[in-house]
Formats: sequence, structure tokens, C-alpha cells
Amino acid sequence: MEIKKILCPTDFSEVAKKAFEYAVFLASSQRAELVLLHVVDQLHGFENYEVLVLSPQEISERMEKQAYENMGSLVDQIKSAIEIETTVEHGKSSVQIIEKAREVKADIIVMGSHGRTGLSHVLIGSVAEAVVRHASCPVLVVKDMYQRPETL
Repeated sequence: MEIKKILCPTDFSEVAKKAFEYAVFLASSQRAELVLLHVVDQLHGFENYEVLVLSPQEISERMEKQAYENMGSLVDQIKSAIEIETTVEHGKSSVQIIEKAREVKADIIVMGSHGRTGLSHVLIGSVAEAVVRHASCPVLVVKDMYQRPETL
């Protein structure tokens, strides 16, 4: 089996950074191209007053600009000869990840999971779970290593 293209979605969390490290290692070892994706789907990183005075378009543009800056920082941290494409999409995270994987013909998706359980899982949902269920390629899920283990 040959891996030519890897999709790595990121929300810039610590677990997403770990998944990025796995994706970079895999891309290096397989001489594959890495597509780094961020999906803008909610208002984060804004003060309450900013949401009131900025138009939805301005907020979206700022979030996209910040995402590209954050992805640039991630890419700058690695000293690798792999080819990396960065992209930002808008919409529901799981849907956009699945669509981008199909669009770029990803051989594998490498992504982090916050490992939410219980009520927070029900209310927030699991992007990783939705991607695993609906992706047309294999998905490597990197779990949050610092989360307390649950009893079975």
C-alpha cells in the first residue's frame, strides 16, 4: 500500500499538534504530500464586544487570517523536506474534513481527538467519530494522552 497524500485537520489544540507530528512523520517516511486543514465553524478567539461590533463576514475573515497564521507557525516549526499545503474551509468540521479528503484524494486522515465523553460528547459531538464513520479512507486518530483513563 502506498500513501501519497495525507490530510491533517487541525484546531490548533495540543492534541491536534500531536496529530500534526504524527502526520509529518508519516509524510516523511512515505514521501507523501501533507494537506493541513483548518475548518472555521464557530466563534472562538473573540472578545464578547467584538462579536457585537463586527459583521459575520469580518469575523469569518479574521478567523481565516488567524488560521493561516497558526498553520504557518506549525509549518515553520518543522524542518522537513515534505510538501505541505495549507487550507481553510468554512462549515461543519466533520463534513468539511470528509469533503476535503475526497477532494484531495487523501490516502489517510491523521487527526486528534479530545476524547470527550458523557454529556459533553452528547452536546458537542465528536468530530473524530463522525470522520471515522464517514470517511472514504483510513483515519488515524491521535488521542489526548493527558486525559484521565476511564473505568470500563
